[in-house]
Amino acid sequence: MRDWYRLLRHVTRTALRADRRAATILCALTAGQAGVIAALGLSQRWLVDHTANRQLAGVVGAVALGAAAFGLSAGAGRIQSNLMIYLANRTKGDLNEETQRRVSSIPTITHVEHGPYVDRWNRLFQNSWSLASMPWSVLNATAALLSLAVTIGLLAWVSPALCPLALLAVPLFLANRRADRLLREARDAATQLLRHERRLHELCVEPEPAKEVMLAGSGEMLNRRATASWEAAATRETHARLRGAAYQGAAWLLYTVALAGALVVVADLIADGRTTVGAAVMVITLATQLQSQLHTVLESLSTVAQAGQVVENYWWLRRYADQEDRPGDPAPAALTGGISLHDVRFRYPGADHDVLHDVSLHLPAGSTVAVVGANGAGKSTLVKLLTGIYRPTSGTITVDQRPLTGLDVTSWRTRLTGVFQDFARLRLLTSETVGVGSVRHVRDRRTIRAAVDRADAAEVVAGLPDGLDTQLGATFDGVEPSLGQWQRLALARSLMREVSGDRPPLAVVLDEPTAALDPIAEHELFQHFMAQVRAATRQGAVTVLVSHRFTTVRMADLIVVLADGRVAELGGHAELMAAGGGYAELYRLQERAYR
Repeated sequence: MRDWYRLLRHVTRTALRADRRAATILCALTAGQAGVIAALGLSQRWLVDHTANRQLAGVVGAVALGAAAFGLSAGAGRIQSNLMIYLANRTKGDLNEETQRRVSSIPTITHVEHGPYVDRWNRLFQNSWSLASMPWSVLNATAALLSLAVTIGLLAWVSPALCPLALLAVPLFLANRRADRLLREARDAATQLLRHERRLHELCVEPEPAKEVMLAGSGEMLNRRATASWEAAATRETHARLRGAAYQGAAWLLYTVALAGALVVVADLIADGRTTVGAAVMVITLATQLQSQLHTVLESLSTVAQAGQVVENYWWLRRYADQEDRPGDPAPAALTGGISLHDVRFRYPGADHDVLHDVSLHLPAGSTVAVVGANGAGKSTLVKLLTGIYRPTSGTITVDQRPLTGLDVTSWRTRLTGVFQDFARLRLLTSETVGVGSVRHVRDRRTIRAAVDRADAAEVVAGLPDGLDTQLGATFDGVEPSLGQWQRLALARSLMREVSGDRPPLAVVLDEPTAALDPIAEHELFQHFMAQVRAATRQGAVTVLVSHRFTTVRMADLIVVLADGRVAELGGHAELMAAGGGYAELYRLQERAYR
């Protein structure tokens, strides 16, 4: 409950920052709505009684009160609804931006890879409207409860026997809570199904996978799988809604029976002359409006409860982000000793076995280290640990004998550069696609051109219709570069920090960025890249090269052979060839195949 109140305060502050004047007006209108039904009931009583007694002043007052209440209910109600939608939309945008910022600012990537974590922050986006409406739902519920209390007081004024109608709010409330819980559980259980359905449909419309889907003719099969996931999720939600409707229907049936009994009591009061006709009219009006008041209360509480579904997920994300983004010392100006791994183990969340087992390595400053091994050996995982994208399950990684976890994440990241196998194809302007490699120089054309030249990508840019001002991506009415051209632009992006005048990187990572190229093109590209980062090497930078092609990695100072998550062999090319182990055997096999 404490987290719920904290979230309510946070969302309320966000709404006030969005538009304080609109929020103030909305609060005033909502508070005014609390007395509308009571005012209508009283005006009808006074109108009937004063008319019967021929009291003109009383009739005029009753008409004025009724007209004011009706005007507030009709006109102000519409304004209130529009203001709430306006403020909720403004607040929703701010909250979504906050969620996106937190998700993207977490220095590790486990939260965007591990399904249960993805589901947690994804629910924040799915329930963002309810979350943004939370202050107004609470305010509406409070005003409705106050209105209900006034109505019950007026009914008791006529006869205490009418008060039990209020007790029927309890089974209605409990039935509504039960229905909300059933729906929440069904939606939580269906989150992964809906994410799966969305991803399967994206495969059919996104440029990269759509080609293979169309060629294989698998679109219909993927659509059936996506539809099955959606139907399974929809079936769960439908069953939950039907069960909830059954509970709510039984509660409302009980209320209807009690309302009929209340009308019998009113008729008896009129027959015995214990109340005036005006009081009877008021009672009938209030008794019939009591149902709508209860409905308003329950709807508001339902919206509040729906927002409450994400309270745990919201605070989980904030705590997770704070835990991962720990402050630390600045990264060293240059490496003197190197990067070392000490008995490092890594296991993915939810997995039942380690991906890396007791890995101990020393990567000397200024060296080029090649990492080879079969698929699934742990090469990319090792690279992600070195860059800090993953944190070891156990063991430590040190940078010049200082724990990597003790370094400021941002400081360390600004001293890294490289290209990955699944490099980003940023469909922006060409200058932006390259320039984001050093964000503060993204508008610096001289630096961008220098990076393009260093990456040997000048010919690629010259071939574009508008050069650096060309929009990339066919889906945005731009040019779609070839795979090789994308690679050149990615290489240029990775060199932005090198040419921008920033401090040279401490680590350069090349995680199979050229796997789709032939061996000769890959070898030439790696040689070119290594020539461009020579300044960083002189500063003690460690270059980590991941490749399946042994003819390329032979240029490395140190070769690490991984097998089943362990270091199987370690040494230079000549040393490993002389040892006659698995590396030598695989190297000779590849060499004969290329010949």
